Amino acid sequence: MAEQQTNTSEAAGTLGIARWVQFAFIGVGICAFWLLDNLIYDIWDGFREPDPNLVTLIAAVAAVVGTIAAYRRPKYKTFVTEVSVELAKVRWPTRLETRSQAVVVVIVSIIAAIILGAFDAVWSAVTDLIYDA
Repeated sequence: MAEQQTNTSEAAGTLGIARWVQFAFIGVGICAFWLLDNLIYDIWDGFREPDPNLVTLIAAVAAVVGTIAAYRRPKYKTFVTEVSVELAKVRWPTRLETRSQAVVVVIVSIIAAIILGAFDAVWSAVTDLIYDA
């Protein structure tokens, strides 16, 4: 147990794992609110003219209740915590590494475009010979 706490604290980063878990649940709650707001509005619109304020209130309450319920479930909280711990262990590339890898991708894409263009030109010439004959 002490070893797990040490690994968690090493991987915590600036904000700490608990903060990242809370931010994840808040993000999911905001996405749920947006989805529910649009979904309820569209369903309600099928029956009669919806009241936008009431629809937003219903969506907000449902999103908050759902997010709090998910946050209190140990299964979900453990999963998000484990994901946060693993993401904290990731070694992200530096700006220089990212730039050099982007240059490699651009060069390889240009080479592939030239090769495909050459194949296309040859194939076009061959098919023109066949159709013109």
